Amino acid sequence: MQNRSKDSAIKTVFVTGATGFLGRIISRTLCQYGYQVIGTGRSKTPKQKLVKNFEYIRADISDTKMLANICNDKQPDIIVHCAGIAHQRTFRPLPDILYDKINHQACMDLAEIGGKANPNLYFIFLSSICVYGENDGITPNETDQCNPTSAYAKSKLEAETILKALFETGCIRKLDILRLAPVYDAYWRINLEKRICAPGKYFYFKYGSGQQKLSILARKNLVDFIRYRITADNSERTCSIMNISDPEPYSFNDMIRIMNSKSIGHRKSVFTVPLQSINIASQIAQFCFPSKKKFISSCHHKLVRDIVINNQRMLETGFKPKYTITNIFKKK
Repeated sequence: MQNRSKDSAIKTVFVTGATGFLGRIISRTLCQYGYQVIGTGRSKTPKQKLVKNFEYIRADISDTKMLANICNDKQPDIIVHCAGIAHQRTFRPLPDILYDKINHQACMDLAEIGGKANPNLYFIFLSSICVYGENDGITPNETDQCNPTSAYAKSKLEAETILKALFETGCIRKLDILRLAPVYDAYWRINLEKRICAPGKYFYFKYGSGQQKLSILARKNLVDFIRYRITADNSERTCSIMNISDPEPYSFNDMIRIMNSKSIGHRKSVFTVPLQSINIASQIAQFCFPSKKKFISSCHHKLVRDIVINNQRMLETGFKPKYTITNIFKKK
């Protein structure tokens, strides 16, 4: 097995979760820019099957033998780790141990295997701003203490912790931990709609004044940032944690106004719900469903308070996100 030199050009990228919402466009874009991309996922046939420079291998992210075969055979210069279990389900929650197995343990195994195959490995991990927990109106930055409340958020933070430890031991030469704001795209709006739409999406809800602000992330901005980081000077050994979002947060009023535009065919009625009604409903729900108290409290927090992150570190890299909710939906 021949290891790549630290000074050799970066050519091979291993993207996990390559058939998912994020991994699919990340792998396709990197292929378009000349990178050799190895993608894994659970689907039999990926949508990128006809894309030049793309090789797909069907694999379970927890299958360490398969991961070792891929890393030893392909020796990726970069791993972009997108695979994982997303946010917790409301009515049919997955066991906490499964989040730990996929989001934490599998991430550790992948980093260790990749680092052994190529000591010059650059590892990019897609985490979440959920690791901060309920921030009570404070704008969190990367140095603030994390207090995750859900099994999903806890598993992401545990993965971050083990990756930093592997970096310190020299297993990973370069590490980027990207804490993503809720991601959206013109045709994938669930992270926006669940905050402003009624069940069934028949009309919009405005809670109180609608001035609550939310940091969100256009999928295209994420893809551009990852490509920006990969093409930058990667000779220096660094470990970076960055909040990733659009340039500015948006109010609920902004989101409703833009998404309710006749030009994109989503004209619906808008109903105002007093904040006091939301507070009372939350208290009643917590009393009736005590086992769901944390989840209900988290949902209440997301509707009535600002959830804004400090993205200064991202901007200090020199990256300038060019997409906003306005131009994303305008280009639909």
